[in-house]
Parts: sequence; structure tokens; C-alpha cells
Amino acid sequence: MPPLTIKFQCFIPNSLGKPIFDYFKNQKHFNKIKNRAEFTKKLKALDSNGYTWLPEPGGSITDNYFATDNIDLHDESLFHDTRLGFHMQIEAEKIGDFSYMDNVFEHAKHGNGWGGVNSQHSGESHQVKAYIKREPVSYIDTGTAFMESGDYIYTGICKDKIAAKRSKEEPLTMNFENKLLGTYFHQSGAIIPKDSTVFKISASAGYPFAEPLSPNIDFELEIQLTKNLTSRNITINISGWHNDFPAYELIIGNEIVYNHNPAKFGYTGPTPRNLTKSREFNFSKWIRLEDWEVRDIDKRTKFER
Repeated sequence: MPPLTIKFQCFIPNSLGKPIFDYFKNQKHFNKIKNRAEFTKKLKALDSNGYTWLPEPGGSITDNYFATDNIDLHDESLFHDTRLGFHMQIEAEKIGDFSYMDNVFEHAKHGNGWGGVNSQHSGESHQVKAYIKREPVSYIDTGTAFMESGDYIYTGICKDKIAAKRSKEEPLTMNFENKLLGTYFHQSGAIIPKDSTVFKISASAGYPFAEPLSPNIDFELEIQLTKNLTSRNITINISGWHNDFPAYELIIGNEIVYNHNPAKFGYTGPTPRNLTKSREFNFSKWIRLEDWEVRDIDKRTKFER
């Protein structure tokens, strides 16, 4: 049978943001911008990349915006941009007999030695700067100080290029234990192979444009895989916690079996509160094995030994 696949990933739904042009078109002084046509063209060029945008926390000081990801919670696509996650693949015969030599977590390397075997996956973050600059036309000399005359020139400032950075793809914090959980009838002195493996996994990644000042995205999972060839089934039990922001989803095979929508809890962007608050979840799945799959797993288990 094919390997069991489990993915856990977090992302910022694009429905939380909006086109960057929309942040400026209704501003009080937008129609007074001296380079309005050029400014509008640059903003719409940024929007043509397919991102929606959110003001960066502290954006009133920095004038920075960050991009959401190319997915919404209502979409069924399993392949999209993510901020943090892992992709696990494990052969059924390895359940109960896992070792650190078995590379079940693997992601593409993205340079600087990041990523690869048993590492977390950290997606790129994107940032752009845009604002309306106000400059006084003239100053009035009051005799004791110079004061602005009250007439202003407005200029739209927008970076032409979207900045991209990736948080470090650190090795996953992972522990595992092979166990014997089932009850089996056997001859005295017979060695009963272990039938379960429990993985404990945690990962963390920051917003690369504000590290180390911004709180990290964090999650921790316990994944218990148990095979029972006599009863012809594999059970998957997953429990853990994650922050309240951003969105999270758990995928087993090709099915999204759990998701968390931050908007459901009133969150429209990252805050120190929702990046440090934890939310627990759990999920169980039972997989029925066909006769040929039982024979295949049993054969390969004996071969591995």
C-alpha cells in the first residue's frame, strides 16, 4: 500500500486582506496626490501579483503591508502557500518499528542549508511599503518659530518591488516511541512485535521581517499510529495545540480533516494576544485494510527485520 501521508500547515487566508489599492483609494487626500496616476499604477501592479494585503502591526509607523497566502479556507486545494508546517510520509510496515534512520519528514531545501530531511517547512513572507507623504508648501515666520502655512503637497510613495524573506527552516523538534498497545494470543516465550509508534512534534517560525521582536507561530502535535493486521486496520490519533492565528489545517491523505479559522474568533490579523494564545484540538481516523494490503504489509515487515 502507498505510504500514509499527514500534513499540518498554517497559512494566512487571503479573505483577511484586501488589494493594497483599496487601502488608499478612499483616503481623504487621495485625489490631491500630485502623482496620483503613477501611484495608482504602482499599487495596481502590486495587486496584479495575486496577493491581498494586511497592514503590518505597527504599520502606522512603518507604512509596511504584508501579503496573505494564495488560499482561503473555503477552497479545497491541498497545495498552496504556507507559513509553517510539515509533510509526513510513513510506510505502514514501519509502524511499531520506526527509527531515526527512517526519514518520514522531508521538504525541499531553500538555500543556506535550510529545509530538507526532518526539518519544518517555512514559507516565504512578502512585504511592501506604501504611503502618502505630506509636505508643507511653505512656512510662516511668527518671529519665534516657523509654522506650516496649512497648504500641503501630497505625494504617493510605493516601492516597486515586493520584498520576500523566509523564516529559518529549523530541524523539527521530534521525539518518538514504539509501543505494544494491542492484546494478542501467543505461545509462551514468543516475541510480539510492537504495533504502534507515537510521534511528538513541535515547530516554530517568526515573521522574518520583524524577527526577533514579533511572537512566533507555534504548534505541537502528538501523532499515534497503530496497526492491527489481525483486525485489518490502522488507526491514527492526533492531538495537540496551536496559536489562535493564523489559520491551520490537518490533512490525512487527500482529506482536510481539521481546520481552524481565525476570523471565526474575531481575529482579522496578527496580534501579540492571538500569537501567544493556545487552542487545543484532537482527531481520530480509522483506515480499513484490504486483504492484499495486509499481506503486503506483513511481507515487507518480515523483510525489514
